[in-house]
Amino acid sequence: MFRGRERDLRQAAVRDESGSAVIVTLMSMGVALLTVVFLMNGLLMLYTRSVIRYAADSGAQAGALSGGTVTTCADTATAIIEELAHYHRKSTQVTCTRGPDTTTASIGVRLAPLFPALGPSWSFTTRATSVTEPVP
Repeated sequence: MFRGRERDLRQAAVRDESGSAVIVTLMSMGVALLTVVFLMNGLLMLYTRSVIRYAADSGAQAGALSGGTVTTCADTATAIIEELAHYHRKSTQVTCTRGPDTTTASIGVRLAPLFPALGPSWSFTTRATSVTEPVP
C-alpha cells in the first residue's frame, strides 16, 4: 500500500514545475543584460567615431586659419580627443598637412571594445580638409 504511494509521490516530484519560473527569469535577465551591454558598447564606438570626426574637422579648421600651422592643427585635434574620447586617446594617430590651398587633418583610430569579449576592434581613418586662409 505504501509502495504505490511512494511511486506516485516520485512521479509527482518529477513532473513538478515549481522553481522553473526562477530559472527562466534568470536566463531572461542574463540575455537582457548581455543585449544592453552589446548595445552600449556599439553606441560608445559610434560616439567615439563622431568625436574623432569632430576632432579632424576642428583640427583642419584651426590649422587653416591665417597664421595657423601643422602643429596648431595636430594640437587642436589631440586636445579634443583627450577631452571627449579619453579612453581611446592612446589608439589614435593625428597627422596634419598644410598646403597653399588646403589644410588636411587625418586621424587613424583603432577602437577596442570596452570589454574585449564583446567583439572585434574597429579600425578606421577619417580625414577632414579645410581651405587654407592666405597669410596677409
